[in-house]
Amino acid sequence: MTMDSERKAKLWRRTRVGGGLVFALVALLWLASLDFGPRFVAAFATLAAGLGAWEARRMGLPWKGTPLALLVLAVIGAQGAWLLGWDPALALETLGSSSGQRYAITLAASVALPLLVVGAWRLLARTPADPSDGPSSTARWWCLLWLCVPLACLYPVRLFGGVQALIALVVLSKVGDIAGYYVGSLMGKTKPFPKLSPGKTTAGCVGSLVAGMLAGIGCLWGGLLPVLEGSLLGTLGWDWLVGALVGATINLAAQAGDLYESFWKRQTGVKDSGTWFGPSGGVLDLVDSLLWSAPLAALTWPVGFGWLGSGAGLG
Repeated sequence: MTMDSERKAKLWRRTRVGGGLVFALVALLWLASLDFGPRFVAAFATLAAGLGAWEARRMGLPWKGTPLALLVLAVIGAQGAWLLGWDPALALETLGSSSGQRYAITLAASVALPLLVVGAWRLLARTPADPSDGPSSTARWWCLLWLCVPLACLYPVRLFGGVQALIALVVLSKVGDIAGYYVGSLMGKTKPFPKLSPGKTTAGCVGSLVAGMLAGIGCLWGGLLPVLEGSLLGTLGWDWLVGALVGATINLAAQAGDLYESFWKRQTGVKDSGTWFGPSGGVLDLVDSLLWSAPLAALTWPVGFGWLGSGAGLG
């Protein structure tokens, strides 16, 4: 199958931009590996989420007229819950009688604070939903959580799993995206989501999943995802099975994140969330695969790999 010149040019432009982003990512992960790494991750995640909220507001999300300052405050609330729960200088160690209870309370607070902040504004401002304004109010509350909570989940992954777990999460979230793009561009014919994501192909989705599973096995064998003795995943016995399972679940969450962002872009009539990164779009376009995979990792990895029982974590 021969690609036309316009398609080749687009592929090459995205490859060049992607190469630059890889170098930037390596630098960010190096900073995350230093002693102040967890706090750096928290600060960078808050900045990225704030920029994503700014892009979303320009698209009329989660509701038209939502003040940017309010969204930023909600983003800070989601991240602040993790810092208050676990940062050595700020931690409220009275939360829960065990590390598991404390973790659950912190996670719940990270979700609840954005809802409370924005809910109070909508109640006080008396801003009723417009029935003709696209998706339901419930869908827009989910959109709010999607904007504010996921990137805050990078902090516990770094704190408990070390920088190696953060690297694994980024690799597993993005390698499928990259593989899906190239496989779909070279081989894709059928399109499973023509209205939601016209550029996505069946071949690309399958290629993405296979790449994610192989990357999961590689991450486990490479020591990026340490499975502690006696942990839930450790009881499965076969490393390759654990790696493939972890890689598959994160990949499916990443693909779902990409589709979810496509849903909101179609609702608001935009092609990309922004123009910060040229052909790669804006911040939301760049991190969309993390916006479901990061919460999934925060929910499952510390317990599944046994990190919560290891004291202060691995990093």
